Amino acid sequence: MSTVLGTLIFVGILFSAVVPMFLVMQQSDIILDQEKLEIRRVDDERSRELMDMYAYPVTGESKIELKVNSRCELDIQIIRLWINNTWADIDYSVLPMEQEKSLGQYTVPIQAGTNSTFAVKVTTDRGNVYESKTGEIIYDESEGWMAPELQIIVFVGAQGSGWWNQWGNYRATITRNMTPDPDYYCQQTKSWTFGTCMFQFDPTTSPPTPTLTYCGPGTYHLVVQRKSFWGGSWTIIREMDVTIAWPSGSPVVTIYI
Repeated sequence: MSTVLGTLIFVGILFSAVVPMFLVMQQSDIILDQEKLEIRRVDDERSRELMDMYAYPVTGESKIELKVNSRCELDIQIIRLWINNTWADIDYSVLPMEQEKSLGQYTVPIQAGTNSTFAVKVTTDRGNVYESKTGEIIYDESEGWMAPELQIIVFVGAQGSGWWNQWGNYRATITRNMTPDPDYYCQQTKSWTFGTCMFQFDPTTSPPTPTLTYCGPGTYHLVVQRKSFWGGSWTIIREMDVTIAWPSGSPVVTIYI
């Protein structure tokens, strides 16, 4: 009888010690798996987060203004602003695919008697860092804010469904002030194109044909034409005005067609 009782007591002690330890270890494994899943989720969101940030000067003031364009389906939280080696905490939420989101204006330290250069970037709560697409902003004491390279970028996607419509010839023309003669005229053609094609115009340089004078910020007229891969005539698929608003806006304008 004493042997049976002792055995029962031993088994009871064993279960009271081992079972809780087993449950604790099992719970630890569950917590570890949850942490791994959370890390994967955070890493996945970090890789899918996409945003363009533009910094440009405010005319007549020692300030810069920031705008962002979201290029993803995630909410983005901007938490820090860097101007050269100086940082400041900020708090802005950007909705999925939100465009022209203003992050406000910020005073920059322009030193008298010298030219000043400012590199601007922002940080999100996912740890991504986005540098300004306008590059470094330069302030010249004699000329004021210096314009960066101005660009009009046009992306043209396939027009229509079916594989035969994925092929085509495209032509983009940029003009400015057509009467009586244009200040700026440049035409580019992409032949035998499959899918999406890109046109890139730089109005700060003279186009190759014909050679015209320098043109800076302002409103340009864009005409995009398409000709079937199988031949035929050029047809207009988009005609619109495009404004480079620098320095009160981005020096780079991107059009999707």
